[in-house]
Amino acid sequence: MKLILIDGGPASGKNTLGELLVKKLSGLRRKAVLVDLDTYVERYNPKWVWINDEQKEHDQLNARVDFSRDMSRYLNEGIDVVAIGERLLTSEDMKNLTSKVTADCMVYLYHLNVPFTLREKRLHARGPHSLIDLENDQRDRDVIKEWPGYVYANTHSPEDDAENMFSLIQQDKGLIESLKKSEQERVMPRLIK
Repeated sequence: MKLILIDGGPASGKNTLGELLVKKLSGLRRKAVLVDLDTYVERYNPKWVWINDEQKEHDQLNARVDFSRDMSRYLNEGIDVVAIGERLLTSEDMKNLTSKVTADCMVYLYHLNVPFTLREKRLHARGPHSLIDLENDQRDRDVIKEWPGYVYANTHSPEDDAENMFSLIQQDKGLIESLKKSEQERVMPRLIK
């Protein structure tokens, strides 16, 4: 099974690309599903506004547990998973996520690299959103010198980007880990500069 993780800041195209990849995988007569961490957080707090940091941390932790559980369940049922919403900026972020996956699978990681001005334009087209701080997210991303996985410039049409990423998956570019939970055998992530 394939676990395809897509990391990117707000307005980088994760949802659109994820949905198109699920369609492409399904076109190969494979079962595939898109899981989005944000939808799991919304189950606990649909408005994304917390009364205190303790409640926010509690809800987000529960959402991550549910997110990991469902990814594992789908993979164990023979369904490929395209997962978005989790920030995966470092190898440590990857280890934290994959340690919770209880299925044998190949893990692919793609970082969407989108110019800040294009992200601003995309976010503006969506309408105002007070919870998104593009500048802060961009600062966090700008300090990363080595990315685990494959960095992809998601700047073309959605269909072209999905076709390009689908081709990368078929060539095993972006493959960073093979999880063999039954044997407790792991291949450590590779860093891409």
